[in-house]
Amino acid sequence: MGENNVKKKTASLPQDFTQVLEMLPDAAYVLDDTGMILYVNETVSQRTGWTAADLIGQSIIDSLLFALPFRSTLLGAMRDHGSWQGDSERIMPDGSLRTVRALWQRLAHPIGSAHVVGIEHDISEYRARELEFEQARKLAKIGILSEGIAHELRNPLSYALSAAQLLSDAELPEEVRQKCIQTITTGVKKAGLIVDNMLSLGKPKSQFARNPVSIERVLSEAIDAAAAHPNYSDVRFTTDFPQEPLTVSGNHDMLVQVFHNVITNALNEMPDGGQIGITGNSEVDTIRVRITDTGPGVSDEQMKHLFDPFFSASTSGTGTGLGLTLSYYIMKEHAGSIEVESQPGAGATFVLTFPRVEVAGG
Repeated sequence: MGENNVKKKTASLPQDFTQVLEMLPDAAYVLDDTGMILYVNETVSQRTGWTAADLIGQSIIDSLLFALPFRSTLLGAMRDHGSWQGDSERIMPDGSLRTVRALWQRLAHPIGSAHVVGIEHDISEYRARELEFEQARKLAKIGILSEGIAHELRNPLSYALSAAQLLSDAELPEEVRQKCIQTITTGVKKAGLIVDNMLSLGKPKSQFARNPVSIERVLSEAIDAAAAHPNYSDVRFTTDFPQEPLTVSGNHDMLVQVFHNVITNALNEMPDGGQIGITGNSEVDTIRVRITDTGPGVSDEQMKHLFDPFFSASTSGTGTGLGLTLSYYIMKEHAGSIEVESQPGAGATFVLTFPRVEVAGG
């Protein structure tokens, strides 16, 4: 379409109306009641590369500037709702895409032949920065996750490596040799368990075998596993359980990991020693275990994020924020819950609640 025809099309619009649209920093379009483009401001050409001659006189349904989903819905939205707003793609003459945030409105009182006005703000750079930020955030999380996995695996593998190095001594007493073999086996199994549980963290809906599990036995193994902690020897453990055994339905190894994580969390907060008290009781519908420490407690702000991935409330600098997150998901898979009761400076109590299940032979 020639320049004269473009001027003829825009001549039907009041000059003061188009002057206002020319002052806008955003792209502006005017349509008649059939969807034909009557006017575009200079910003449209600057931002898209399409000239007024390319666009004016075309039906918006046929214009290659607008992405197909937008073209197919705009006129219907004008008819049914009188407006359309949202993010959409605009196609440049070279085929590249720009993203705009658009508001199109049917005029309550048409101005000459103008029935619909569209204003579009280009957000392509904003979107690109947003994607870059999201990518950086993901990479940061991967780094933190890698650090957490390394932390979880380091101890059992270090013990296994030390024991393996001792085995190279040909004069090692048989009793020590057997102990080294046991340490290696235990360390490798522990590392394998951690890997399995880390995988379950990513797939909280995963299925696992459920069997009768003794809470007392699980706790005993968790406490034994915590004996390697540097603060263990300065902390006194007390337990109080009913005479009737507490048995739940679940995965023994996963529950050992839960209690070990909670106990380790408590030990981290008591470098100068203290006490961990563990009580269990059976109620009408639930079995509840409470693990109370005499550490510094948890603040209200820390409480909000305690089970978030990668968040650590540890004052000792030894926590990675993964153990409690993993415990949360394991308890969720067991149809249970893990909660914290605490006052800053007065220790913390982790409350683990399991559904009461009648177990054959339990």
